[in-house]
Amino acid sequence: MYSTKEAVSANNISEQFISQMTIRYLTSRKLVFPTKSILDEERRINSWLGIGACGSITYGRARIGKTVCMNYVAESIRNQYGSREMVIIWNVTDHPETERNFYASILMAMGYECPRYSTALILKERVLNELILRAHETPFKKAVMFIDEAWKLREKDFYWLMDLYNNLSGKDIQLSVFMYGTRELKDLKHSFKLQGKDQIVGRFMINESQFFGIQDPKELQFCMASVDKLHVCITDYEILSDGLVDFYFPYADGKTFFDISNDFWEAFQSVRIQKRIAAEDIPMKYFIDSLVICLNKHGKLGSSPIAFPTRKELESCVALSGYGESDDEYTK
Repeated sequence: MYSTKEAVSANNISEQFISQMTIRYLTSRKLVFPTKSILDEERRINSWLGIGACGSITYGRARIGKTVCMNYVAESIRNQYGSREMVIIWNVTDHPETERNFYASILMAMGYECPRYSTALILKERVLNELILRAHETPFKKAVMFIDEAWKLREKDFYWLMDLYNNLSGKDIQLSVFMYGTRELKDLKHSFKLQGKDQIVGRFMINESQFFGIQDPKELQFCMASVDKLHVCITDYEILSDGLVDFYFPYADGKTFFDISNDFWEAFQSVRIQKRIAAEDIPMKYFIDSLVICLNKHGKLGSSPIAFPTRKELESCVALSGYGESDDEYTK
């Protein structure tokens, strides 16, 4: 999980600082547990990319890990094709529906500043030239765009996106656009179909998948086994010899996080029943937050330290994580 596997000494470093840095890592996007949903998505995207598909939509409830999944798959593609530049990640925000804003947003996603007085035509040419250069980073002549919060795109944005695709296709360059978002993205596709916007749907939305959180006890066991492999750290790349159990629960008497996987699952199910949550899968955010709360509250530096967490403490941590407090948890 860390960029080096060499452990370093904790001399002159306070335990409180080590805990704070470890928690910061656990709550960062650098930590990824490749769940079944993530691995399934990776296989789908690689398959679609391999056959030259124009794109796809992936939708799911908030906080289940779609953005983490998107970044994981993007990194997988970069490694597979040996090019970082061919993959662009565009995080869409609310924006006025203008051609200039469209191209300016893509340029900024590529890491460039947008000259204040540049026209839409100039920005379009710059985007096209940049995509051509990036596509030629590999012999496959592919450019890949991942769009997060894609439901915020407007109808005109899709036509400008189609124009980019057509221009690149004329130069024998494949542009694949993989879009991620909440249920609104699925609704947007449905709306386009009802309006007869077949060009948009046929070009970018034919392929679709629904993303889920942790769906069963076995997946949670996998995540907990991964937690057992983590070490406390003092920076992103300097890790210590102690694992999380060793550091936070020194009197665990040989127990591991994997050992309490079933208790953790049952804790989530209990809170789900209490809150009348319809969705059965566990959002990754609440899994991570519950774990962090457990370490902070019941670890040796916490306000209620214990030898090792049981179902009772885990259920309390799940409830404190906010699981079930959001309206979107009440729909599948």
